[in-house]
Amino acid sequence: MKKYLLSTLADSICIVLLSVCPILCYASAFSVKLEASVLIMAAVLFSIVFSLLSAFVKNNLKYALCMTVIAFVAFLVFVFANERIVAQANYAINKLLELYSVYLPVYSNIKFASYIANDATGFFVLLSLILNGLFSFLISRIKSIKIAGLLSIALLVPCFVLVNTLPDLVPLLIIFTVLFALYFSSQTRQLNYAHSGVITAVCAVILAVLITVLAVINPVADYERPKWQDNMLNAVQTLTGMKTYNGSGKISSALAEVGNNVSSEVDFSNAGALTQTGKKVMTVTSSTDGRIYLKSMAYANYENNKWSVLTDEQADNYPQDYQSFIMTIMTQYFEEAETVTIDTVNKENVIYTPYYLNYINNNFSPVCDVFIANTDKATNYTMFVIPYSEENINDFSRIEISGTSKYDDFAQCYLSLPNDTKQAMLEIAERNNIKDLSKSDISQTVAAVKDFVSHSASYSLNTQKVPDGRDVAEWFLNDAETGYCMHFANAAAVMLRALGVPARYVTGYCANVVDGKATVTSDNAHAWVEYFDERIGWIPLDATSSDFEVPQATESVQTTTQAQTTSPTVQPTTQAQNTKPVKTEVKAKISTPAIIVIIILLIIALAILRIILIRYYRKYSFTHKDYKSRVICIYRYLNKLSVHAKVRIPKKIENICTKAKFSTHNISDEEYKIVLNYVLTFRNKTIGKMPIVKKLYCIIILGI
Repeated sequence: MKKYLLSTLADSICIVLLSVCPILCYASAFSVKLEASVLIMAAVLFSIVFSLLSAFVKNNLKYALCMTVIAFVAFLVFVFANERIVAQANYAINKLLELYSVYLPVYSNIKFASYIANDATGFFVLLSLILNGLFSFLISRIKSIKIAGLLSIALLVPCFVLVNTLPDLVPLLIIFTVLFALYFSSQTRQLNYAHSGVITAVCAVILAVLITVLAVINPVADYERPKWQDNMLNAVQTLTGMKTYNGSGKISSALAEVGNNVSSEVDFSNAGALTQTGKKVMTVTSSTDGRIYLKSMAYANYENNKWSVLTDEQADNYPQDYQSFIMTIMTQYFEEAETVTIDTVNKENVIYTPYYLNYINNNFSPVCDVFIANTDKATNYTMFVIPYSEENINDFSRIEISGTSKYDDFAQCYLSLPNDTKQAMLEIAERNNIKDLSKSDISQTVAAVKDFVSHSASYSLNTQKVPDGRDVAEWFLNDAETGYCMHFANAAAVMLRALGVPARYVTGYCANVVDGKATVTSDNAHAWVEYFDERIGWIPLDATSSDFEVPQATESVQTTTQAQTTSPTVQPTTQAQNTKPVKTEVKAKISTPAIIVIIILLIIALAILRIILIRYYRKYSFTHKDYKSRVICIYRYLNKLSVHAKVRIPKKIENICTKAKFSTHNISDEEYKIVLNYVLTFRNKTIGKMPIVKKLYCIIILGI
């Protein structure tokens, strides 16, 4: 009885895990909010009820009646909480569609609920009840592990349609650990249910330990896709025209879900005359009037007239414990942080950040030092800001936090330039008496570059494209008569780098706050420079010509209620993935081929262990208990073996087995020995005559 209860307990635990973990996988893959503790507690209660019913209510009619009662109670709960559950289901489905719509021809959202929910706990609890009932019936009642496994895998399918919706590793590994443990104990479950709990528990522990060791040795964060997979994805993208994602690193994964509204690069080759549309983007409410810069994206690499974000290889060197967006502030210099509230027209994942944030909100996710992701897709958010101006910049001092010195080294990647471009910039600087003072007084170098660049041309949106074969920065500073913000910002960033000052190209919005408010339109899209000072951090620098005037929204624009996200080259990007950078420093690393070999050896070892355990418990059931029970176990085995061997059991043996199964008479010692000797001879002869493939299938898969 104790072993029977142990098996029931093991099944109950497996049912809880199989009903909860797919839901947690879905929630993590699509950023669905839920109260995990409520879900787990409900699943435990459901599992206890269902497991006890499956194990102890033997009569099928009574079992069906009990399940009907439970279904009726669940239906009543659904009726009374109908609006809430439907709204939560709508929310969960829309979170899935939101990501799918970036790559697949599906709606980005649907509406079938009367109000909008912001979590899916109730819906998932109801789903857990249904899954508990199904898994308890399959595992404890009819003992069909294959169907339970197929159902579990089917529940995970939505998470694997796209590469960038992969679920959290822990619930995923738990699912496969439980399924493997149930599979290894499936044969014992059929022969002797009381012993199946021990086998399931032992296999689960062994698998969990092996998987944990493997994950520690070679963490998922350190995995790199083979080159042939990226080549295959590129070929698919070329043939189908679909946007694909290579999933190879922090930056690429963070940009993967952004879609066509953002680009990882700004190409100056096509930067000609601009036409403004004046579409409303957001409203800004600030406790301080004046010009405000709202940063969206920082670009790191300049080559062939293009700025691009950090590469995945560069991002691997980013110190993960360092927050570049708040590093520049010493709050004791200021009495109180001021507030800036952003109210966007569209749901956007990029947070538009003023200078400087006092701290980063919980629902903001910095992606290295490139941009901040809005994980909740909030259209209204408030930030606490220490206002920046050129006059008070010397009052700022960077907080010495963990990773500061490492970031100083990392920031040197913002000095790289093509040799021809660097040489051209140095020649222009020498002709105009601009000296490299970056080692002694960086502020003088920056001031000289800003003054020179801002007076090198007049501001005009009607600026021609850069001539073919010319570097845009060199052409702009030598020959161009006009330019707009991106030309001035590009020239300043490139020249600062040539003079030894780490600098980068930044896109965002620039607006004037009047009486505490500013309406920001697509015309306010702007580009500027950030340069790095080891004493302070990243400092904004606008080198645009002095005849540039910040566009001011008219009344007609302010009353516009619908707008589309626009993305000219000077415009900030507007969608980003809810992805946090992952720390990748590890002490040990195993190559991908070695991992494959380890996994293969692990599978072989587990298969051998399963065969040994099945044979042990088969021998145990054939040689223990009373003769009648032994013969019944042998008869079950003979039936299974004869089906695959396509051989009939001899009449004499079948009569003895039928007597044991249906008669009230006992089995004699002589009858038992006849059946036992026959099964041993029959197995060896039958298995020996099978083709090699079928033989392996019967021995390894079926456990015969």
